[in-house]
Amino acid sequence: MMKVFKDMLATGLGAVFLTKDKIEEMVQNLVEEGSVSKKEAEELVDNMVEKAKKQREDIKNKVKSEVKNEFEKAGFSRQEEVKNLKQKVDTLELQVKSLEQKIERLENEKIEEVESDS
Repeated sequence: MMKVFKDMLATGLGAVFLTKDKIEEMVQNLVEEGSVSKKEAEELVDNMVEKAKKQREDIKNKVKSEVKNEFEKAGFSRQEEVKNLKQKVDTLELQVKSLEQKIERLENEKIEEVESDS
């Protein structure tokens, strides 16, 4: 049975899905059977928990990367792109407002000119 745990630890099979409590329970059974000493059991638990944490983090990073890639392929904008586009829209709104004011001023000047000619 100890070989099975060492093999599992070495290859990482299933370690990602094990909780610390489950690992401790499995290793405690080995201690009770006399397959490992208490010190070996503690080391085994620590190693398996660390391996499981690392594998969970690796899986999380891979999933995050894949989701990001798929969103980019699908044409979804990233937050930074959205921020940049918002800034451009704000700038364009200011330019449009300025142009509207200029047009209104020119129209008023034209009206005054026509009225003064009459």
